[in-house]
Amino acid sequence: MLASRLYNQPHALKAHHTLLAIAPESVLVGGAVRDLVLDRRVKDLDYALPDKALATARRLANTLGGSYYPLDAARQIGRVVWRCSSEETLSIDVSLTRDGSLDADLVARDFTLNAIALLPNGEPYDPLGGQSDLDQRLLRTCGARSLIQDPIRILRAIRFLYTFHLHPAAGLDTLVWQASPGLARVSPERQRDELFKLFALPDPHFAFLHMHSWGIQQQLFPALAALHDMAQSPPHIYNGYEHSLMALRAMARIDRLLRKDITPADVIETILLDKLGPFQVQLDAYLCHEFVQDRPRWLWLRFAALAHDWGKPAVRTVEADGRIRFIGHEHASARLTDAWMERYHCATNEMTFVHNVCAGHMRPLSLSHTGLQPSRRSIYRFYRDLGDAATGVLLLHMADYLATYGPTLAPDQLGTHMDFVLSLMTPAFLYGDHGPVPKSLLDGKELMAALALQPGPIIGELLEQLREAQALGMIADRENAIAYVRQLMQAQREGGP
Repeated sequence: MLASRLYNQPHALKAHHTLLAIAPESVLVGGAVRDLVLDRRVKDLDYALPDKALATARRLANTLGGSYYPLDAARQIGRVVWRCSSEETLSIDVSLTRDGSLDADLVARDFTLNAIALLPNGEPYDPLGGQSDLDQRLLRTCGARSLIQDPIRILRAIRFLYTFHLHPAAGLDTLVWQASPGLARVSPERQRDELFKLFALPDPHFAFLHMHSWGIQQQLFPALAALHDMAQSPPHIYNGYEHSLMALRAMARIDRLLRKDITPADVIETILLDKLGPFQVQLDAYLCHEFVQDRPRWLWLRFAALAHDWGKPAVRTVEADGRIRFIGHEHASARLTDAWMERYHCATNEMTFVHNVCAGHMRPLSLSHTGLQPSRRSIYRFYRDLGDAATGVLLLHMADYLATYGPTLAPDQLGTHMDFVLSLMTPAFLYGDHGPVPKSLLDGKELMAALALQPGPIIGELLEQLREAQALGMIADRENAIAYVRQLMQAQREGGP
């Protein structure tokens, strides 16, 4: 019996039996049943009841010791969030059976793989053939109008194709083309949430290739679409669009390596992990930090990897010798990411982080061109300007570097470059995310009182010069700080007209 697969998941099993004891007519539907068919871990449970859905959900929450939320009182949809252990939380939705019957409820769902039900007796009910489609690795809609009724299902379709390694059923491409204009009517928040589920895929670049083949990339990512066929000079081996996808691929591999989700697949990844290994714990924590719940830093770094060159078409020039240049593209890219994130109602702190990462992504390359290790002053200014985005800039730089050279990158070349990257990254973990940017020995009020200064722009300028001197080890205490500022002021007076 399909229900027996719940026995390997004790918390889900307990929630299931508890609900059946409260409402014996409850039917498990949706993704949980699909995951049981595939023998995957169940993350959320979704139940359909003929009546009293909200009251049942409230009783379930009380019995389990979870929290109850009425998601939609008019449609009788209640949610129970049960913190079943220190490491696991189950979300359990209880709703009325749509249109009054289980068959109608299943037909109204998106894809046949999500239209399988588990009856109270433990038997599956599968009138649309979802199990057969899963066996044949096919993604098929529950009806001809499924995508038109809710065009966000197009993005969900891409996610399912690559999550479950499926192929589109015959006719699905045509249904997508018919429904895709309706995506513009879907709320930005729903689009954003589905798009970031695509970014979270193990190999997200495939999803963006599929967007292009389905003709929706221009609608969702116009700045990315503008990179198609845009030539780049060596050492780039890919055009602008291909490079962006390869940078996304590389960023996903890097964050998965650092989060211990995968092991190195080749000598290049082995070198990356060996070089970053001493900081793996800190980098894992950095990547998993959430600006907003369920949107960790690693997800935004993947977005930045895809977006870091969006500004190139606007600044493209061709030199007399034929070399193509993109001077200032990093700032143009940052402005385009600002606009995209505003459109999709992202949080301010997320926007600030992505802006700084995209705007700063050329800094490491500029520092590396000297052929020398970065100076203490350069390192200080790198962290001063970028703050908590500095480590993100370095991670994106590595992905960008891998995507620039692709399979032509020699292991020795990468090892040497990684030593340079580590010279910039190490201070972040000696001093914290903000690196070697010390707290000033004097604040503005203390500075004005000690030197009888009036408020004005000069106070900020003096404080910044003082903090840089601290970072360079030139000043260690308050007395020396005051003396140093006096010297600065004297030098300014002597250098004046």
